[in-house]
Amino acid sequence: MKKILSLAALLLLTCGLHAESIVVYAKGDVAVLNAETPKPTDPARAAFLAAVQSDLAHPAAFASPFALIAPPEWGKTVPGAKGAITFHDSFHGGFLVQVDLAGLAPDHRYILTLNGNPKLEGNERLVDLVPGMSTERYFDFLTVTTDAHGRYAATFGIALPAGPYGVRFYVKDTTDFKIVLYHDYFKFAVE
Repeated sequence: MKKILSLAALLLLTCGLHAESIVVYAKGDVAVLNAETPKPTDPARAAFLAAVQSDLAHPAAFASPFALIAPPEWGKTVPGAKGAITFHDSFHGGFLVQVDLAGLAPDHRYILTLNGNPKLEGNERLVDLVPGMSTERYFDFLTVTTDAHGRYAATFGIALPAGPYGVRFYVKDTTDFKIVLYHDYFKFAVE
């Protein structure tokens, strides 16, 4: 119960931020949603954009928030850093996730990542191979910048191939690529 209250407090704190809505079509192919966002000419991308926009206008139920915590010895600790993700268990054309971060370095860049596992579903559908690993894959879907208070909040529609996924969520520091926040393996499906 204490964990749920902490997550609720974090979500209330970050909901006051100007939270962007962003569509990630592919690595390096991103659109911030606003009145001028062009409709893609590719039918699959246009359908995904329409699904994201429709959900943002009338949100379907999100799963309960998952806390983002400091990683074990393979990452680095940023004192006071915390975060949460909440997402749809399934979504048409991709993964729809709300990301809320706080307590990070102010005005600093971080990489948001989905990281697979060769033993779990969806690993083979992620974009890149983890350096030094022959089968584990990941997707650095966007580099973001915290505000002057070390906070960041956004909703992402991330286009992914259809199927089930079992991934980790990482927040990586751009200065050394070490993981500062993560959530261990969770599942979702792309319809």
